[in-house]
Amino acid sequence: MKPGTAPQLDRGSRRRLRTRARLIDAARRIIAERGGIDAVPIAEITAAADVAIGSFYNHFPSREALFEAVVSETLEAHGRRLDALAAEIGDVAEFCAAALRLTMRMVEADPVWGGFMVQMGTYLPELGLILGRRLVDTLQRGIRTGRFTVADEATTLAVVAGVVFGAMHVRRSEASTGAFSDLWPDSFPDDADSLVAEQLLQLLGLPREEAAEIARRPLPESSEQLLLAANAEQQLSISRSTTP
Repeated sequence: MKPGTAPQLDRGSRRRLRTRARLIDAARRIIAERGGIDAVPIAEITAAADVAIGSFYNHFPSREALFEAVVSETLEAHGRRLDALAAEIGDVAEFCAAALRLTMRMVEADPVWGGFMVQMGTYLPELGLILGRRLVDTLQRGIRTGRFTVADEATTLAVVAGVVFGAMHVRRSEASTGAFSDLWPDSFPDDADSLVAEQLLQLLGLPREEAAEIARRPLPESSEQLLLAANAEQQLSISRSTTP
């Protein structure tokens, strides 16, 4: 094996990884729909994953361990997306806007992921450790470089987190149920992600005109490809579920 290359997995290892991935995917769907898996029998989870119930304990000692793995792996995966985005965008204000827009648009591209993220908005230990740390670092970098001007870091952090999850929740609720149609006559516009990003940048101290321009810059091609892939996978999943 050449230095720096990953070892090749044998057939049994690949099969175990696929089984584990199916269990995590099934649990993620259940969490997105119900908000948790505490009351869901393990047999229901394995049935949703199309996995033999006896295989469950080869991967997780308990339902709670599966829940922790789903939360950790899903949040960390999005954290890595944001890290990749940060590597492509040098200006912290543009990165902040792009990260928010990517996160909001992922809700529509992958409704299961969106439902999971909205439900996990209240699961603070993992959320703070994995994504909250990145948010704090971004805000501090913006303040340190003079791009952001805030009166108080702690309250600004709370408001920014509320903006992100509030916008995700409304976008998901509107897309799936039209839940806010009775409260507000107009639906979210197509460029809602840019509008929210614009207002967020103003909250962080940028002038309105500059905030509007930054919030409408094209996302990096890699992010657009990610959204297209997520949407394609979602459509394939729908097709599988409706095919006799």
